[in-house]
Amino acid sequence: MGLNIPNHPKATRTGSGLAVGEDQPSFIPFHAYGPDKGTRTCPVCKYGRYHGLLYFVGNRPNWQTIRSWLTYLEKESAIRQQYLKVYFIYANEQDYSKAKREKELQNLGKELGIQRVALTFAPSVLDEETEMHLNKIDATTEGLFVIYRHRRIVARFENLSPTKENFSLVSRTLDKTKGNYFDLQELPHN
Repeated sequence: MGLNIPNHPKATRTGSGLAVGEDQPSFIPFHAYGPDKGTRTCPVCKYGRYHGLLYFVGNRPNWQTIRSWLTYLEKESAIRQQYLKVYFIYANEQDYSKAKREKELQNLGKELGIQRVALTFAPSVLDEETEMHLNKIDATTEGLFVIYRHRRIVARFENLSPTKENFSLVSRTLDKTKGNYFDLQELPHN
């Protein structure tokens, strides 16, 4: 509470990432697999009108958990179509090699049959070239989920286990934070 209210006392930040109510910053990860493969497309800039879900993992990946979440997020993205864009952002700085990381995520995407979720990466959570540092992610995070709409963070969850209850929590959150104007047609750009 009190975000953007002048002279309001600052709350102490707990956990990783930005708070609900803050703007999700632009950043340009490397896209290894998915709709923008081979680019440095900003998830927020290109797909910011509807819901975006960013799934950040730092230096402590649990691949069984990641596989379960990506499988769920792929299904959720298929159900919600253009109203949800999902990005997995892997920012493990340990033994980082761009070519190795790209291959690793491509293999993961093929293994899981990913078609909608973007599998992306950055050299670390503090990387300035990709502007990952703007997300204020703790390198030890095992999983941070940030849900935004029109650039504004509307929900965040940290280190959720891939359980039926937590899948339901994310789905309900997307339902509750849906925009009133999601169904309106966009005007063509001139």
